[in-house]
Amino acid sequence: MSPPADSPPTIAELPEFFEYLGMSIERATAEEAIVRMQVPKQLLSPHGPVHGGAISALIDTAIGIAVVCRLEPGDRTATHELNINYISFAAKPVVIATARVLRLSRTVAHTEAEARSEDGTLVAKALGTFGVFRRA
Repeated sequence: MSPPADSPPTIAELPEFFEYLGMSIERATAEEAIVRMQVPKQLLSPHGPVHGGAISALIDTAIGIAVVCRLEPGDRTATHELNINYISFAAKPVVIATARVLRLSRTVAHTEAEARSEDGTLVAKALGTFGVFRRA
């Protein structure tokens, strides 16, 4: 089975919080998904850096988009496990996540992602296992 055409999920398929969290898709193909987050000030920690939960949401969403780009229309995915290692603070409110599917089987996708500050500083690395739900 070949992957569908390289097209990002439509707005109707994106989570409702996508826009609320300041996320936008920069790239979504069968090879990778790149999602940018202009972090709202409410998601900054009391000392200034971006809250880790916001970075986690960004990575989780980017991986979900990467998996969807490898599925057939109508198939779905959901996070089973997400392991994130935080490397450094995101001092400025723009964080960019790049996600890739390492292996896709009928029911599981093994994935990796990283989040970087706009200046390229590595903020976090992640490995994820996502369930795949085929419509047929």
